[in-house]
Amino acid sequence: MTEKNLLAGFKFFSDVAPEALEMIVRKGEVLELEPEEVIFHFKEPAENFYGLIKGEVDLSIVFTDKVLQTDIEYEESIQASLVDEEKWIVVDTVYPGQVFGWASLVGPGRRTVTAQCTEASRVIAIPAAEVKTMMEEDHSLGYVIMTKLSNIISERLKNRTDKLIETWVEAFDVNKI
Repeated sequence: MTEKNLLAGFKFFSDVAPEALEMIVRKGEVLELEPEEVIFHFKEPAENFYGLIKGEVDLSIVFTDKVLQTDIEYEESIQASLVDEEKWIVVDTVYPGQVFGWASLVGPGRRTVTAQCTEASRVIAIPAAEVKTMMEEDHSLGYVIMTKLSNIISERLKNRTDKLIETWVEAFDVNKI
């Protein structure tokens, strides 16, 4: 696959006209990323839309939890305090040929998750502003992209809901929400 046809194998772009696809690829930048490297963080401005060419990326909700920490010096001296501990919950995993970073194209333009490579990865970062301009100029392209995005958003929402229910059932032994 040549660099100009880099996105041709992506299901997300399967209905995009070849000329438009070439324009999108030309606007993108290919990034080589290491395992554990964070591509973007929750709540930061969403400026790029991404396609995973090689590797694997976890999409996680990152939150701070209060945890009781104890320090024991001697049997008579125990110090206890609440400390903030960062926790990650993986809500989805992105595989080669899939896209992520949809918040750059819709909504308030802030990340809804943290994206972190779980192995060496190669991604194409596409400036969202450029894609939005293309969508405004070509409404057919805009319709195709928004239809595909709504499918992704719907699937990711379903995944989050499933994980939330699974967690509630485990933690609280509930059978009714």
